[in-house]
Amino acid sequence: MGDFAQSGLICTLQQLNDTHVARLETELPALTAARPVALILPCHEADLHGAAIHRLRDELRGATWLSELVVSLNGVEAVGASAVRAFFGALPQPVRVICNDAPPLATLHAQLMGSPHFGKGLNVWAAIGLLSATSAPEIIVTQDCDVASFRRSSLARLCYACVHPDLNFAFAKMYYPRVTDRLYGRVSRLFLAPLLQALIRVTGHQPLLDFLASFRYPLAGEMALRRGLAESLPWESGWGLEIAGLCETFRRIDPREICQVDGGSDYDHKHQPAQAALTAMCGSIAEALFAQLTVEGAVCDGEFRQAIERAFRRESADARRRYAALARINALPFDAMVEEETAEAFAGAITGATATPRQVLPAWETLRRERPEWVAEFVNDGRNDE
Repeated sequence: MGDFAQSGLICTLQQLNDTHVARLETELPALTAARPVALILPCHEADLHGAAIHRLRDELRGATWLSELVVSLNGVEAVGASAVRAFFGALPQPVRVICNDAPPLATLHAQLMGSPHFGKGLNVWAAIGLLSATSAPEIIVTQDCDVASFRRSSLARLCYACVHPDLNFAFAKMYYPRVTDRLYGRVSRLFLAPLLQALIRVTGHQPLLDFLASFRYPLAGEMALRRGLAESLPWESGWGLEIAGLCETFRRIDPREICQVDGGSDYDHKHQPAQAALTAMCGSIAEALFAQLTVEGAVCDGEFRQAIERAFRRESADARRRYAALARINALPFDAMVEEETAEAFAGAITGATATPRQVLPAWETLRRERPEWVAEFVNDGRNDE
């Protein structure tokens, strides 16, 4: 069967042609008038200096079906927010800019979390809190800011899956092939995919693992979800953001309400050249995943991690064999030695990972119930940061 095949626990919405895009964007204004969509752009200071952010802004000029944008920053001083606001000022949508690791928000986050880890997870979480308290989007969407090949049509398809009443998905995750002049996506294809298969090999099929294995690219940062769902989720502040978010979503809604949307080819993210940075990322993902499995009743002790690492090495070797074949038949370069060294470094991240995630940010619905005074101060400071 062709690439319209449906397998796994969730619906897959492949891109079968290019002719539908104009129709989607024609329909979206009416659909989003009934179900407003807000876009979150989690952004680090380094993202502001690349070509990708310019392409993103220019493409978003035509996304008149978005009700508002929140640019949620770290690494940018509060005084620099005005430049960011001016950069996005030409967009037709209202744009809010918040600086999470600059006063006064940095002080407020420290009151709640002690030593907060400022990064993408906290940026997404903070923007959700501000949106849920100050406006009424029915759908919240996130978009990474380092996508050099961003196309508005990909975002349109992601939003359409949630706003159209006949589709009405509560959660949509984008996926895309990480390939340009060679195969990328090393953490996904050389770590997470073999790790999930290793977990299934050791523990057997479990609903959560089968759910995660249904996603073609579970580490994608682009997603759309209903506001109520976004407010109910605790959020990881580090690199475990995506995998932990999927696990928490699995516990709250039926897989039939979840889909993955094809973002198209040539979806080119910023590539991480340093193996050390990727290995640290793998460690955080493993910790987040083991913590989620602990919630499901697994005992992720040292003996468990050693068994998983042994199974991982077998699954990883098979994955490398398959990717070597894929690269060969597509005439792409493939350095088997580098791939093996990378996978070996990734394997070490498994035994070193504990079942304790780095930092979990509380759900906003919980904060409103238990810390209403903190939420009120956050909203006030967030508004002043606009």
